[in-house]
Amino acid sequence: MTTIPCWIISLNPESDSSLMLSQALSNQGVAHEFFPAVDGRKGTPPLKGREHLDVRRSLLRHRRLLNGAEIGCYLAHYRAVGKAWEAGLERICIIEDDVVPEPAFAATLAALDKLPTEVEMVRLMALRIRRRKLLLSLPGLDSHHLVRPERGWCGTQGYVLNRLGMEKILERGWNIFEPIDKFYDHFWEYDLRQFGVEPHVLYEIEHPSSIRKTPAPVRIPLLLRLLAPFHKAAFSRSRHRYLKDHAAEFYPAEWPEERMGRTKRMK
Repeated sequence: MTTIPCWIISLNPESDSSLMLSQALSNQGVAHEFFPAVDGRKGTPPLKGREHLDVRRSLLRHRRLLNGAEIGCYLAHYRAVGKAWEAGLERICIIEDDVVPEPAFAATLAALDKLPTEVEMVRLMALRIRRRKLLLSLPGLDSHHLVRPERGWCGTQGYVLNRLGMEKILERGWNIFEPIDKFYDHFWEYDLRQFGVEPHVLYEIEHPSSIRKTPAPVRIPLLLRLLAPFHKAAFSRSRHRYLKDHAAEFYPAEWPEERMGRTKRMK
């Protein structure tokens, strides 16, 4: 049995998909438990502690506000990370309840548990195909590799964090202004050392998303509209500067020669 505990974020642990996922993890000997999702489908869920919605930055960066479902998703992941940190865990695997583990899932967790502390976050599947640096075969798994994408993989369906990664997320993630996967994708803003696994060890079940794709109309103040292009340019420069400063970690980077996993939304 892997020593990395696995937490499943779910609104309904008794749903068919949750029960099937739980059984699949049990079959592979993966210790797991359910972590309560935050329901934002009917509006903005209440915040706790220092959690803060940064409306100005949402408008400045994304020209829209987060909807309740996006905020709920963000809070569920952020609070799961916080609970893992408070529990003193050295590593945690967080997955959503709409995924299926591949046969190598448990072996991958065991291999990730042996990696050095510099590997702070490892995403177990992706929704975007990115250029990446192929690093090494995972210990005991010649068929699976650790990679370093130069851009975010998108999606929060499954990932592993070590203690340093948890700390960095908690230090910055309390200020909420974009979806949680975008926060993870913008790893260079808080120096989160993020990696991925190829081939993926999770794939997503096809289903309609509960998160509204079309943003609600919002009036953006004139000052923010004027500042937005400058903010976007500074944001882009910060990413390129980070990649340049850490070039040896990210390059040479290549496109994958084959499709990395079975998630149909991946593109």
